[in-house]
Amino acid sequence: MQKRDAYFDNAKLFLMILVVFGHFLQPFIDNDPLYNDLYYFIFTFHMPAFILISGYFAKSGPKPIMSLVKKLLLPYIFFQILYSGYYTLIGLQDSFSLDIGVPQWSLWFLLSLFCWNVLLHLTAYLSVKQLMIGSVIMALLVGYFPIFDHFLAIQRTVTFFPYFMIGYMIPKKWIEKLKAYPKKWIALLLFTGLFLFIQGNDLINKYWVFGSKPYDEYLNHPLLGGPQRLIFLGAGMVGIIAFMLLVPRKRYFFSNWGRNTLTVYLLHGFVVKGLRVLDIRVEISTFELFLLFMGSMLLTAILSSKRVSRWIQKGKRVLQPSL
Repeated sequence: MQKRDAYFDNAKLFLMILVVFGHFLQPFIDNDPLYNDLYYFIFTFHMPAFILISGYFAKSGPKPIMSLVKKLLLPYIFFQILYSGYYTLIGLQDSFSLDIGVPQWSLWFLLSLFCWNVLLHLTAYLSVKQLMIGSVIMALLVGYFPIFDHFLAIQRTVTFFPYFMIGYMIPKKWIEKLKAYPKKWIALLLFTGLFLFIQGNDLINKYWVFGSKPYDEYLNHPLLGGPQRLIFLGAGMVGIIAFMLLVPRKRYFFSNWGRNTLTVYLLHGFVVKGLRVLDIRVEISTFELFLLFMGSMLLTAILSSKRVSRWIQKGKRVLQPSL
């Protein structure tokens, strides 16, 4: 059995903590400009980094379609049903309704990851470089077509595909150099620049970073959507590089939690959505923000534990979390 890379386990764990924290933070961002900027700062790079890492681990080449169906598509359908029932139970839906083609909340990632891996089969007809260039062009153009909205997460799938392709293309020696790069202060410089960029952008809204809607639904000047998206693709790469420079290389007691980040991703929505039903929108202090972050770390640790992972696998053997 191939030895796991502690660096990537650490990276995935820290990214998942940011995912959970960002979702916990969302109800409070309208009450403080700093929290608003922090929210968009996190969303600029945390999912792009996950997607890039997913592409990096797809280097072995296109996987059989049926293998992808079992690993990604069936869990998507299972959790789509589960979340639809849960939303009905807690009152987010008036009655149970199931639309397999429109992913519930965070489940878009499973569907998109399936599509990205399927799209790798195009490398049988195109060079990797051609597919990379094509992914960027399509990411910029898809926002101009309002027919592509939430259905099958097409907007997000196409918008974030360049990050997957970048991860797929990156030589392993580049990652090794990034791991060993000694000037960690550059990461802080990059993060500071990215945060100031977000802070100075008064027009930003969540769809700039979500990539889930066509341009005419969230921009006053939709024709500028392509350049705007290109800028944010670049901003995402800045955040990814800064983040990866800071990820520790050694294995620690928490590193193994990075094995089960897909489990956390799939399950934390039950907690987040349950809390959002309460519609808590109050001002929180810096200390309470810290407690919110600590709670995100605790929930991530609990959901990534072996016990929860075994429970998931026992209840639904088709699920094999390995993000």
